[in-house]
Amino acid sequence: MPRDDDASRQYVDDAEGTYREGPPRPTAYRAPFPSYRPDDPFVSDEAVVDWLMSFADFERGSGPRRSKPEFALDRIRSILRRLGDPQHGRTTIHIAGSKGKGSTAAMIEWILRAARLRTGLFTSPHLHSFDERIRINGHSDERNLAYICGVLRPFINAELTEQPGHVSTFEILTAAGLTVFALEEVDVQIVEVGLGGRLDCTNVFAETDAAVITSLSHEHTDILGDQITQIAAEKAGIIHDGCRAVVLAPQRYPAAADIIRQAAEDAGAPLIDVAQRYRAEPAGVEQWGQWFRVERLQPRPGEAQRTMFLLPLLGRHQIDNALTAIAVVDSLNAAKTLSVPTTALHQGLGKVNWPARLEVFRPGQAHVADGMPTVVIDGAHNPDSVQSALDACRDYFDFQQLHIVFGVLGDKALPDMARIIQTRSQHVYATMSDHPRARDADQVAAAFGEAEGSDWGGSVSAHPNPRAALETVVAQAHEDDLVLVLGSLSLAADTRDLILFQYSDSILNPVEDPTQ
Repeated sequence: MPRDDDASRQYVDDAEGTYREGPPRPTAYRAPFPSYRPDDPFVSDEAVVDWLMSFADFERGSGPRRSKPEFALDRIRSILRRLGDPQHGRTTIHIAGSKGKGSTAAMIEWILRAARLRTGLFTSPHLHSFDERIRINGHSDERNLAYICGVLRPFINAELTEQPGHVSTFEILTAAGLTVFALEEVDVQIVEVGLGGRLDCTNVFAETDAAVITSLSHEHTDILGDQITQIAAEKAGIIHDGCRAVVLAPQRYPAAADIIRQAAEDAGAPLIDVAQRYRAEPAGVEQWGQWFRVERLQPRPGEAQRTMFLLPLLGRHQIDNALTAIAVVDSLNAAKTLSVPTTALHQGLGKVNWPARLEVFRPGQAHVADGMPTVVIDGAHNPDSVQSALDACRDYFDFQQLHIVFGVLGDKALPDMARIIQTRSQHVYATMSDHPRARDADQVAAAFGEAEGSDWGGSVSAHPNPRAALETVVAQAHEDDLVLVLGSLSLAADTRDLILFQYSDSILNPVEDPTQ
């Protein structure tokens, strides 16, 4: 939204009954299309996917490509203008980072929904279907995706006619999500950055109520740079003078944290440094999750200084993500942007569900027969996240031997991840997911014998697909062993699909032979 010439004036926000600096936000979205029925609807969900995949899809490496120097926001801004700028007019939480941004976004959404707020959540990538990326009050619907893509199609066609070139799948999905949020009149939209921040096509908000930076580490170095300060600078691109607060999650790299602090200072945005304002410690583990204690070092009036939370997600890193989510909600309460009671914090965090993040399939549960090993699925895809997943296995599970099913995409730091895995496991099953950029299983296996000076005495085998790998590991592992699947979110999705939907009877819940 363009800023008023007198941006320093105060006004009364009638919807919230509070005073704010700068011009008021628009109160209603006026869609530029006359009805809720697309002129050219899609005939099936498959047709929607085919249409989306016909554009430049940088996640899967398909469709017409744009070179790195051509990444820009001009195209998405033009598309959104055609749609009436649906991104404006509601409370907005924008989340960037290398690790944990999806989990943090999910935690915030669950908390706000527990506070009876109407929420819109935009995340990427998806596990099983595109519609997962766009959620209203926690729900996604393929029919809604088909509808909104039908609405968008003539606008995309007009854009390409008037401005020839390429449009990406992610730009269309971003426009779709923001338009759905406007049409559904959500109270709060929580938007996860796709890649980077500065030039990510979610970076289209003139105002945000919280710009959140989760844990930063080395990733996408071919695009973001190979120095942690370069990566941090790209992530910091979501911080601007329209941010009402910047929330900085606990960071491993001090230099990265300094970049974010400077960006907040330059933008004149208040900084909530989670590591300096909150303390947390684990307080116990159950089969359904982990308990942790939180201490607010600078509690505001009405905030409890010390409290206990239950979190269904495992891993010490998830406690950091939960702290960040708490800090975001605290900042929204302090600014009187929203009113979220303490009970919503407990209820939301206690119920949050975010699949393929140390997701556990235990013997005796549905899909897993007695006598089978416990299987843990995680989307870890860079060295730091792989280390976190392995640490979590050590901290949260009792097992005799750790078996790793491992597969990566082509642009990931395979040698570094292989070296980390070698320190924890003697049994590796290399495989490749059903993803165009998945690295060949033989290449993945070879990385475990290439480390200079390595005296690893373990074994590695190559398997052409996740089903073959999972069948092999289940046949070889004992009941008191642990199987960890990691390396990419696409591998996590494929394995989860095998367990839950496709072949559960033949892999983790074998059927007795009726002839015996």
